[in-house]
Amino acid sequence: MDATGRVDAVGPAGSVCKRTLDLLGAVLVLVFFLPIGLVMITAIRCSRRGPIFTREETVGLNGRTFGRWRVHRPAERESVFDRVIWLAGLGDLPSAVNVIDGDMSLIGPGPQSPAQYAHLSQVRPDYARRFEARPGMIPPVAAEGEPTWSAELDYIARWSVFVDLKVAGLYAIQGLFREEQGAD
Repeated sequence: MDATGRVDAVGPAGSVCKRTLDLLGAVLVLVFFLPIGLVMITAIRCSRRGPIFTREETVGLNGRTFGRWRVHRPAERESVFDRVIWLAGLGDLPSAVNVIDGDMSLIGPGPQSPAQYAHLSQVRPDYARRFEARPGMIPPVAAEGEPTWSAELDYIARWSVFVDLKVAGLYAIQGLFREEQGAD
């Protein structure tokens, strides 16, 4: 980081190659999932009233906040379609728009809310390191296959295109064998 607290143009936040892969990947995700997205929108609209999408305030690169797009998950009167969407891990697909906007990356530390940011920045001295990279739709995982604090910090320290490809490959393989996906 420089004297203003901004990340230098090195590592995952400053890589032109990573940004290019993020843009291409996000566009491919949106195009590939367009038919599923249209079915999701139709099913949600037919099964309940209210918003289909929501923007959740999220802390990103250098501690800047932005609105992360997600499928709206109602607290009450959740429809069968809502449950299926979240169990299938499809609720975060709209975040691909945030990747295109440059607020997120396909792969990076898990998104944090301002409340998490306020709490953890006081109790974790290494917390600011998470914000040297854009939050990701797919977080890096530890050897046990779960996202962890150390896996995220290790990802930032060792980032390369090959690390991103490895994380994406592991995510795809684990997704094939996961019993329950995407439940928040």
